[in-house]
Amino acid sequence: MDSIRLLSLPQDILILLPEYLYTIEDLINTASTCRRLRECMAAATPKVILRLAAAQSRIFFRPSPHFLATATARQLGNWARESATNEQELAEKMQEGIEGLLELAIDHCGLTLERIQELHLLRFSLINPIANIIDQCVGKQWYQTPNFWDGGVDDAYTISAEPSETLFHLAMYGELFAPDFETILNQDVDTRKLSVQTRLDFIKYCVPDFACFQNGHITTNDAYMPDGSIDPRRDVKATGPYATGSDGRMPYTHNNNIALTWVIRSSRFRPRYKEVRAKAGVPDFQGDFDDGWWYDEGLDQDWRQRLWEDIMMCQGLEGLGMLIPDHEDQWMEKIREWRDKIARLDREPPLTKVGRQATLEYPYLLGDLRICASGYVGGT
Repeated sequence: MDSIRLLSLPQDILILLPEYLYTIEDLINTASTCRRLRECMAAATPKVILRLAAAQSRIFFRPSPHFLATATARQLGNWARESATNEQELAEKMQEGIEGLLELAIDHCGLTLERIQELHLLRFSLINPIANIIDQCVGKQWYQTPNFWDGGVDDAYTISAEPSETLFHLAMYGELFAPDFETILNQDVDTRKLSVQTRLDFIKYCVPDFACFQNGHITTNDAYMPDGSIDPRRDVKATGPYATGSDGRMPYTHNNNIALTWVIRSSRFRPRYKEVRAKAGVPDFQGDFDDGWWYDEGLDQDWRQRLWEDIMMCQGLEGLGMLIPDHEDQWMEKIREWRDKIARLDREPPLTKVGRQATLEYPYLLGDLRICASGYVGGT
């Protein structure tokens, strides 16, 4: 159909055209044809725009599917909080990996063209600079440190990681689970939080690592329930990123869990948050806080400091702007507000024990990571 015949169609038909396009590039090119079609393309719903963007995620939204899954994760988490049924569907799709998250987002979430433009601007002002910091923690820059294995770094280890993917793993966790911090801080008992089980499913399948798969198949006593079944929080199915190929082998994956743990613990990463807290003009609860790999190592640490640091680190993609001078000022008031609310809490949120490890009722990223990889680095 040529453009003249197309434009002869009634307006109420033309505004349906976005639903029959294939890619986001089709939408943009059609919108640039003439004023009338531009107006019709502007009628595209956020859900349609997300579907069109996903069709070209490997071209315009790299890394794929991490970029778009992160862009929609907060919406998806809020949808899951609406009911136990929704949360169960989210947990099941997580078993397909990040690809499963994006598929679910296409069904229940959306993006506007304005938001896509904002995200692409963030690539230059935030994403690339943060990826550079992470590269200094677990990437090529880290390995290029002189005398790497002989004291050049204080955390030398063999880790295979892609810094940009590690960044999006951190950002995606925050986008999904950050709203649950406010529920804890406001002591709101009526608002649904996503469960520890859902958080662990995210770590196991969306931050895939052989360490997680191995840990899920350790036949130790603490991996089993009283009825003899494997604790579902420890179990890892051979699905999604762990599914075997036609040759019967599991595809190679990066050390995503271990890489993210190393970033959190890195002396090139954590002190940056300490600096921004100092700029906010409020003191730490514990200046020498060190939340070790093992939960037992953190028992004598100030739980308020742990909560404060975890909240700051797990605020999603734009929350990583706390580490960038051009973005940090917008977070100063929020940092002070978090500290005030934590100071008013009279006790630490409850622990959740999983075997010999423990995490917390609030989104405790380091605790979640080490539960899923225990038995690989260190003990069980």
